[in-house]
Amino acid sequence: MVKSKRTVIFFTVFVVLFSAAAAIAQSEEGHESYTFFGDWLPRLINFGILAGVLVFFTRKPFRDFFKSRTVDIQKSIEESKRAREQAIRALNELEQKIKETEAEAQKLVSEATARAEKDKQALIDEGKKVVADIQAQVKESVEVETQKAKTVLAVEAALLSIDLAEGRIKEKINSQDHERIVKEYISKVGGKG
Repeated sequence: MVKSKRTVIFFTVFVVLFSAAAAIAQSEEGHESYTFFGDWLPRLINFGILAGVLVFFTRKPFRDFFKSRTVDIQKSIEESKRAREQAIRALNELEQKIKETEAEAQKLVSEATARAEKDKQALIDEGKKVVADIQAQVKESVEVETQKAKTVLAVEAALLSIDLAEGRIKEKINSQDHERIVKEYISKVGGKG
């Protein structure tokens, strides 16, 4: 890694020097001619010294900048990995919670359905019991009313029988029989008295 940095620095210095030399050569083309050793060499040496001093003094800040930048990038990569792992864990936890919630909801629906079926059966049984109680009360009421009707009919029949017997007796008894019955009664009541 150190070798590649040196190579990059050397290549950069070479390109800068070559570019500077080419620029100077182009700008002075129409003027008097320059010789390489008389005019160019001192300029190149000055430029090389300036570039060397510049590289020497800026080498450490550039190196520190690129090192810190590399460290920052590595930290960002690490943080991205951690964030990705946390996001995956959170997603897995969320999926698990969704599954648990679905299972719990299904369980609640099943329990509610079973409870509703049980309540329905209890209501049906209660309804049957109420119907049976009402039927028993109606039957008892019918029996009571039937008994009352029989009693009323028996009384009515007895009264009718008495009336009918009284009418027959009145037809058969004449005034002599009537006097005789009264005398017998008076003699019984009077004799006891």
